[in-house]
This record gives sequence, C-alpha cells and structure tokens, in this order.
Amino acid sequence: MKALSPRILLFLVITLGLIGCKDPESISVSTNFEQLDDKGLHIGDKLPLEFSSEDATIDSFTLKLNDKVYNKNEIVLDSVNTKLGSNYLVLTLNYNGKYKKEIDAVFTVYPSEKEKEIDYKIIREYPHNPELFTQGFTYKNGVITESSGQYGKSRLVRYPLGSATYTQNVQIAPKIFAEGFAVLNGKIYLLSWKERTGFIYGESDLTLEKEFPYPGAIIEGWGATTVKNEIVVSDSSADLKFFDANFNLKKTITVVGYDRVYSHVNELEYANNYIYANVFDEPVILVIDPKTGIVVAKADFSDLVKENKTNSEAVLNGIAHVEGNTFLITGKLWSKIYKVELSF
Repeated sequence: MKALSPRILLFLVITLGLIGCKDPESISVSTNFEQLDDKGLHIGDKLPLEFSSEDATIDSFTLKLNDKVYNKNEIVLDSVNTKLGSNYLVLTLNYNGKYKKEIDAVFTVYPSEKEKEIDYKIIREYPHNPELFTQGFTYKNGVITESSGQYGKSRLVRYPLGSATYTQNVQIAPKIFAEGFAVLNGKIYLLSWKERTGFIYGESDLTLEKEFPYPGAIIEGWGATTVKNEIVVSDSSADLKFFDANFNLKKTITVVGYDRVYSHVNELEYANNYIYANVFDEPVILVIDPKTGIVVAKADFSDLVKENKTNSEAVLNGIAHVEGNTFLITGKLWSKIYKVELSF
C-alpha cells in the first residue's frame, strides 16, 4: 500500500479535529413548542409537549412552567401552575454526558368554560351631546359625570340624565387628551391618554386638586373604575391593573375568554361584583371576573353601533350602572344614551 503524503495526512488531521470539536450548542433539537398556541389550550388540558434530537443523546431534562419545575412532560394545566393568558415554558436538556441546552417558549391558556352570550332590552332613550368624545361615564342620583377626549377639546362635565345642559363644565388644557376616570374617597382620578399624567378632582365641585405622574406599569391611560378601595386601569393592552389611591400597583389580571385574549379593553364600570368593559372599536361589552380576568359573559350591541356610527370615531364607549342589571350605554360622538337591561 502506498504511503499517504504529508499534505494529505495534514488535511485528514485538520478535518478529524474539526469534526471532533463540533460546537455542542449547535445540536439540533426538534420541538412542537411553536404549535402550542394552535392547539387552543384550556385549563384542565394536558400540555402536549414533544421534543427530540437526532445528533445528541439526551441524558435528562427539566421543564419549568412559569415558576414550577418538572422532570416529566406529563403536565396538566391547572390554576396552580398556569396563568390565564401568556405562560412561559423553559426546557433544559442535559446531553452527551456534560452539556446543557435551554429552549423557551410562550403560549396562551384559556378558561375551561365559554363566555355566556347575553341579550339586552332597551328601556328608554335619552339625549346625549354628540360633541362629547366619551371616555369616562358614570351615573349617580340622576346625574351623569362624563369625561370627553381629544386635544384642545377635552373636558369633564356633569349634567342631569335627559338634559343637554351642563351643570358643571371643566375645560382641560389643550395639550391633554382626557381619558377615563375612577371615583374613590370623594375624589375623581382622571387619566390622560399619552401624557403619562393623572389628575385628581374633588368629586362634588370638580375642582382640580393635584396632578400625578403615571407609574411605569401603565402603558397609556384608557379606562378606569373603582373596585372596593382600588382603582382599576385599562391601558391599551389585554391587562387590567389594580392600584391603591397612591397608584401603587397591587395586582394585574389578563382579560381572557374561551378562545380569545381581549386586547384594547377600554371604558370600565364595576357593578354586581363584575367589571363591565368596552373593547375599543368593537360592538361588545364584556362581563369580567375581577379576581381572575375571565370573561364570563358578553353582550353584542351591533344594532346600536350601526344606528350611531356617524363616522369611524363614533364607537361604543360608555357604561354606567343604574341598579341591578340596568345600565346606561352610549358612545363617542353619539346623540343618544340608552337605558338597557341586560339578561345576565
């Protein structure tokens, strides 16, 4: 047999060296993690995890679902290990005797029960000033308090239900786009849209008492209501954020239905132990469990939206509780307020 030349021997040594020094982080791992959202996972479902490698020997693995660690892939989604909305998964593989690799994923989990579709009955109609770009909307003892948005036009007004005349009318600085408000301890906490500033008014005289900066948890100011001693804020996302009177964040819930996470939650009203919420540019009002974020019911107001859709901005946005299952409903630039009874 003819001896190999020194050049060929050098080539083989380099090639074998490169093969033997293959980066262990470059192993191929196949998973179904990207398909988890396609499965429509609900509380009570088994988490269908699949993973394998063609070029490595997997010695062991751990799975971290949110804050809980497992060494098996038989995981049933429940209220302890799972959150409604986004969940975080980290797979850690130990392979080839000494190497480790992590793969992470985010997937959505929905409630186990479908939200109830509820009907409504119109009891009465009242006039509403069509110049009002409705943001916050409350009712108390026959009187409406309403915040109206848009730059240069924002205001906080009060008027008797059925009247077109304001009894109180507070103009807001042109640089501020007023949004929703909450009432707590005799104060009105008014949000601004993008200015990251809130305003505190006296509830009775609508006198401005204080301005305050938004905490970092708030993306934008949208809707607000009061649940017991906490102010609940919507901020363009699917989250409702609960604050104390000093705007310290207490908790966050994600608004989730049976097959959908509801982003752009807007004007809010707390009544009957639920949060009632508009969804921006949609003809629905959601009924939300404030403890979990689960949408337990929703009402479709498409007919009222069609009747009042004078332009693209004239959307449903105004919920005020009267009593029981009776509410006042209106929208931005609408000429009517509707007194309705929900079947919920």
